[in-house]
Amino acid sequence: MFMINEYLTEIWLIIGVICVVMEFFAIPNIGFLFFGFGALSNALIMYNYPLISLTNQVTFFGLLSLIWFCILYYPLKKYVYHSTDKPANYSDMVGKKAEVYSKTISPDNLGQVKWSGVIMNAYLAPDEPSAKSGDQVFIIEVKGNILICSKQP
Repeated sequence: MFMINEYLTEIWLIIGVICVVMEFFAIPNIGFLFFGFGALSNALIMYNYPLISLTNQVTFFGLLSLIWFCILYYPLKKYVYHSTDKPANYSDMVGKKAEVYSKTISPDNLGQVKWSGVIMNAYLAPDEPSAKSGDQVFIIEVKGNILICSKQP
């Protein structure tokens, strides 16, 4: 019986290492880190108390994973990138040429322009005359997903 529990300690150790490696290299942001720390902690308990039943080992694994989750969730949360945290920077578009793609574009009517092979919605800046399909315009501002264009650079 002691020999089986010794192997279970090594199995918990292997499971923990595999989970941590999967979190960092294969499937990030899923939670394998917490399961890995839970398995490694469980291996440490099994090393010190080798006569614990398999049912108790699984229970300890679940509880230890939950404890690691509670301890590390908020400190690690700041390292995950959220698209709403940082404003989008489209400064590389401003000042570039675009081609009017729709029939016409004016300050009042939404039209489309083609910039860098991508067709995007656009308005002309106030006090600009209308532009027709094929005309060259310059991007002067980006508001959300709409370009504000001008006929002058």
